[in-house]
Amino acid sequence: MSDFREIIKAKSDEELTDIFIKNSGYQESFMEQVHEELIARKIPIESLQKFREEQNTIDVSKLEQGEQGNQFWIATGFTFLFIGVLSVILYGGFGSVITVIWPLTLGYTYAYSKTKHKDTYYHIYNESTKKYGAIMMNIALVILAIIILRVLSVVN
Repeated sequence: MSDFREIIKAKSDEELTDIFIKNSGYQESFMEQVHEELIARKIPIESLQKFREEQNTIDVSKLEQGEQGNQFWIATGFTFLFIGVLSVILYGGFGSVITVIWPLTLGYTYAYSKTKHKDTYYHIYNESTKKYGAIMMNIALVILAIIILRVLSVVN
């Protein structure tokens, strides 16, 4: 068991309570010694534990909801798709692969990105953003398929 007592004693009450409440990424022995130091300083552990539990509940509910994707990047992705469609229509698809790859990547990221919290995976983005991401990705895949078919038909 590592001894962190000197490090812990040098920390302020506020720093120790913050460490105790967040409790993320610290070694178990470190957290045990933080707990002991808080008791020695007569800081009420019960209220800190209650606050930590509430904080964890809030964090999980935020993770379950997901966050809103950046509207600018979603609009930019669809703009690139529009340019890709115009390129396919006007120029037969040559040179439009670049205008499709970026929205394909962006759409996939918005639709399927996940984060892990306490052995559970959560989607990073909310339902609305995931829906737009999936639409963007599927349109990009269709345009990419059309481009590939046109290029193959010209080669043959």
